[in-house]
Amino acid sequence: ILYSLRGFLYCDLLLGQGKYQEVKERAARAFEIAKRNHWLLNIALDTLSLGRACLLQSQQVGAGDYGQVLEFLQRAVDGLRQAGTTHHLPRGLLARAEWARVTKQFDQARRDLAEAFTIAERGEMRLHLADCYLEFARLSLATGNRDSARKSWETAKTMVDEMGYHRRDGELAELAEQLGQAV
Repeated sequence: ILYSLRGFLYCDLLLGQGKYQEVKERAARAFEIAKRNHWLLNIALDTLSLGRACLLQSQQVGAGDYGQVLEFLQRAVDGLRQAGTTHHLPRGLLARAEWARVTKQFDQARRDLAEAFTIAERGEMRLHLADCYLEFARLSLATGNRDSARKSWETAKTMVDEMGYHRRDGELAELAEQLGQAV
């Protein structure tokens, strides 16, 4: 089993394929390894994977415990802060912003996105910044601001194309469809 950062990245790939059950199993096993070794960063990343997997499961099957999702995501963000890994913090903030958007807690989503944007811009983390624009487009759609959603989508699309960040092509296409944009 992969664990540590490689395990987290593999779980991220699996989540992109909708394989939340496999992520839950892998992250739970990796979490035990990290906990046994007192690896703060890995504990936080595995907790983040668990939270994201539970959120995806809740969205796909239509029933879930969003409270448990929040608990995982809150612990992950706190853990990333404790580990002192600012370069990983946007991952947790983006996941928590997604949870807040899905549960219609839009002010919380905006706060988490604003912090993720600040960190990504300051650290010149262009992949995280593209992810921020994608989530901001989703949040704008959820709150009925199509113009803002379109502008964020366009920025994200430009960034994805410039960087060759094609793991996000499906998300861009999905947003384009919702916005009535040509991809």
